[in-house]
Amino acid sequence: MATFIGINFCGPRMLRLWLFGVVCLAGMALIGCGAGNPYSSGTFDRGQFFYENGNYTEAVAALETFVRYNPTDSLAAQAQYLKAMSYMEKKEYPLAVVELQILVKDYPTSDLVEEALFQEGMAYFNQVSSPERDVSGALEARRHFIKFAQAYPQSEHMDKVIQTMQDISDLMVKKRLKQVHVFNQLKRYEAVLVTLEGVLDKEANSRLLDEVLYVRGQAAMKLGKDRLAREMFGRLVREYPESRFRDSARDALEDLSGGATEAES
Repeated sequence: MATFIGINFCGPRMLRLWLFGVVCLAGMALIGCGAGNPYSSGTFDRGQFFYENGNYTEAVAALETFVRYNPTDSLAAQAQYLKAMSYMEKKEYPLAVVELQILVKDYPTSDLVEEALFQEGMAYFNQVSSPERDVSGALEARRHFIKFAQAYPQSEHMDKVIQTMQDISDLMVKKRLKQVHVFNQLKRYEAVLVTLEGVLDKEANSRLLDEVLYVRGQAAMKLGKDRLAREMFGRLVREYPESRFRDSARDALEDLSGGATEAES
């Protein structure tokens, strides 16, 4: 009978089974109980494994190592892309922009260039959390997507680009409307008109233009600028029949025109 650290074994077979179990447990501990990365350091597969399993910090480190030592490898552009997307997942958008720009610069013939340029635009836009904060990222995204649409008019991302451009317009309009809300409270109606001047043309893609028309019309009424007020309210009634401001705009038009609305004439 074999005895080992206080454990009795009935024979060599039991001893071998025990030793096998010890080795397995030690191996599992080294790789995180089977959840560790099975690929060796410095390989693309190691970085991809981390990325696919949501370990983005580890993915960045592994992919950076791979690209540094294998800049001409056929997988280098993909590694650079996954590194950038790891930063996107971590919401570290400025770093993602840098990595995407590196991909476009260092691998200009890669099939991933179009994807990288699209994701760069999204990284700019994602930096903007609310209209109260700095919206320079949204403006940069707009400039970027205009160039993207010109370069890749048939891109599979065009629907998303168009939607994001509309979101950017909404963001800019919301910022203006928040500003004029303060001016209205202070009864600075001329400032309302000035602030909203040009918005209807510059942000033509926005889904909030009916509110812009209504707010401008109200300010014009309070300043006695009836012609401008009729123009704003009339346009709202004609162009936005489903607007929540439509009935109020019709009432205002009746007050301004003595009963008949411009939409009815």
